[in-house]
Order: sequence, then structure tokens, then C-alpha cells
Amino acid sequence: MKNQILIIIFFGILACNENKPKEKMVTIIEPLEKTQVKKVDSLFKTELVSLLNESYEKRSFDSLNQFFDKWKLESEKIKPKINDSLTSNLYQIFNEIYHPYELEKYGWTKREHFKKYKYVIPTSSLPYIFGTRIDTLKEFFPKNNFSNASILNSIPEFENALTDFLSKDKFEHEDFLREILLMPVTYQKADFRTSPEINFIIINQEMNKAKAEIRLLSTGLELNLSKTNGKWKIEKIIDLWIE
Repeated sequence: MKNQILIIIFFGILACNENKPKEKMVTIIEPLEKTQVKKVDSLFKTELVSLLNESYEKRSFDSLNQFFDKWKLESEKIKPKINDSLTSNLYQIFNEIYHPYELEKYGWTKREHFKKYKYVIPTSSLPYIFGTRIDTLKEFFPKNNFSNASILNSIPEFENALTDFLSKDKFEHEDFLREILLMPVTYQKADFRTSPEINFIIINQEMNKAKAEIRLLSTGLELNLSKTNGKWKIEKIIDLWIE
């Protein structure tokens, strides 16, 4: 009788174990998916780096344009997140102060040769001060605001490929890129963002006055803005420094 009871208990335990959810299957699949995604990203980046190197070796601007056109197509798919009035105003201010190929808007002489540039690579984040709050607008994706050039938003695969390309034979590769892209005046090893740099934006609590400090080529400028009838405009430009 005791043996029969033990057998029943034994098979009961086995049945319970079989009915338990197999939790380990979930934890195995998740890392595997992440690894596959990383492999795809890595392959895409390798493809982009190869395209840049091949373009340089052949001195082919058609191939180089393929790289930037791919970037342009991916940028067009990105939709900026503008969920509040502060973010909306920061985007509007940026559009008013960022004119990489129209230097006459800063009181400078017009650069006719800037017409050849087809692409703009803006900042990927926007530092700002709002009242006592010091913050940065991250994942910053401004949209196209230029008549002759296309904006290239921050996409890691393209940025990493371009960084790798510029990290080797920097000066030769920069000269090659300058045929279609305005390269920044910088001593950094690999930099490609289109001037002007936005150092910071200060905006008042009423969101009708603002001040921005920018680095235009190798000159520091302070831009004072006001908002009238729902539109931001530059009222005054002050030279700060020259490198």
C-alpha cells in the first residue's frame, strides 16, 4: 500500500513539472534577436564604408552621391517628436538661425560657390536654457528648410561610416568630400557637421524673446530674437570672437 502511494506521488510530481511554463525559452530567444539586429546594422555600416572608400579610390562623385542620397532617403522617413510648445519654439528658432549656405543672413558677404553644396548635416541635439532650466533637446531632427540642399538627420549607421572614413587620411578624404559638402573648420579628428554650430539657445518664460550663440565657420556670433505674430525673427547680431 505504501509503495502504491509513493508511486502515485512520484507521477504526480512529474505531471506538475511537465505542466510548468517553460520560461527559459523566452530568455534564450530575446538575446538571439538582439544579436541578429546588431549583425544587420554592422553589415549595413560595412556596406556604407565600402561605398565611401570605393568612391574615393575611383574619385567618383556619382558613387559618393549614392551614399548621401541613401542617407537622404532614410532621413525623410524620420518624423520629429514635437509634443509641447517649448519644443515647437526651439525648432522654430533653429530654423530662423540656421542658414549654412546663406551667410548674407548674418550680415556677411554672399558666397556664390556655396550653391554647389547639395547636403546639410545639422546638429543631432540642441542645448538650451529655459528660465532656470538647463537642458538639451535630444533626438533633434529638423526638417528640410533649404532651397538647394537636402538635410541629413542623425542616423548612427551613416554617421559611423563617415567617421570611419574621415579617421583615415583625414585631409585627403576631407578634400574629396568638400566637392559636395561644406566641411567644418575644426581640428577634431573626424567632424562633418555643417556650420554653424549651435552652442546654446536661451529662451524666456513667455517664449517671445530668445538669444542664441553660434559658431559660424570660425567666428562666434550672438543672435537676439523676438517672436511677433507667431513668428521668430533675428533682431540683432553681435560679433563675439574670431578664431
